[in-house]
Amino acid sequence: MMPRIMLVIALTALSISTNASSILEEPAFFQRDSRSWVVMVTQPDCSFCLRLEKEILQPLRASGEFAEKVRFTTVDIGIAAPMTDFNGTRTTTVEFASRYEGFGTPTLLFLSPLGDALAPPKYGMPDIVDFYAYEIEETIRNLPPAN
Repeated sequence: MMPRIMLVIALTALSISTNASSILEEPAFFQRDSRSWVVMVTQPDCSFCLRLEKEILQPLRASGEFAEKVRFTTVDIGIAAPMTDFNGTRTTTVEFASRYEGFGTPTLLFLSPLGDALAPPKYGMPDIVDFYAYEIEETIRNLPPAN
């Protein structure tokens, strides 16, 4: 009886964590969509990345204000993991981030559906969260419309 209860608890927890992370879109850059990308370059154990995600990016996604304009995702540079680029070619997360000057974490990249940089990268996570959140919102608001 106990193992069955533990299995149900584990499956429920997995379901909850899968649903919670589904707000972020997988970095399927090669799949065409009219929306641009907001990409957070991250790595494991980056406390500033976690803070940026929790205090700024989650509330932006939850507001729904930018759902029709941008997709949010992450690229983990902790290891050079393979990934597919905008044109369908294989690359690594490290090569991808380097191309857009995402060499530190966290870095926010603002990219078109075709992979063009639409705004300068934003580096780090300052202590003044309110101003930085406003700055990120304004950057997204001012992104050129995708073609």
